[in-house]
Amino acid sequence: MKRPTALIADDEPLLREQLAAQLVRQWPELDIVAQARHGREAVEAFDALVPDVAFLDVHMPGLNGLELLSLFRAHPKTA
Repeated sequence: MKRPTALIADDEPLLREQLAAQLVRQWPELDIVAQARHGREAVEAFDALVPDVAFLDVHMPGLNGLELLSLFRAHPKTA
């Protein structure tokens, strides 16, 4: 069975690291395949990897988490 994959997008490095650590403890089956520092980086990672789950910061400069969600929902591989 395929392990679920995840992307974390947050402009705060410490918060990204803390979330990743929590996920490792609480959901050990989850593979965190990418961590993005901003919206554009998250789009690139999502396009390349198409993770099963995305943890998105709502307040990021440039593309915020809600804008990313709209883009991800429209992705041809997730439709």
